[in-house]
Amino acid sequence: PADEQVIRQLVATHASSAQADDVAGMVGTMHPDADTRLDNGRFLVGSEENTQFFQLVVSGGPNRLAHVHPDESIRIRFLQQDVAFVDVDSVSMSGSGPRTPYFLVATKVENEWGIAVVRNGPDLE
Repeated sequence: PADEQVIRQLVATHASSAQADDVAGMVGTMHPDADTRLDNGRFLVGSEENTQFFQLVVSGGPNRLAHVHPDESIRIRFLQQDVAFVDVDSVSMSGSGPRTPYFLVATKVENEWGIAVVRNGPDLE
């Protein structure tokens, strides 16, 4: 239960950082070697590439990354005591638009949880 709460807090911190256009806060929830696969198939590997991507999106206008992850959408399954699969929905702050699923792998490295893998799912209508 304690580890599950830490993972839920990572998800919440990512969203609250996005709402504030805080790129460092979003990347701070990820391990330094985290990789992301975007919905266009592009891979981002490591903090530098993930940071550049978030900065590019944020530069397009304030709150472009503003979203929430509804609590009821967060599903966590521990594959090992230090590896968890997280299935979570992302929804625009406006409440309009599609609900997008994200699939995350959270790992505990040196007693610290972080996101190691991010996969964008297709928008759901």
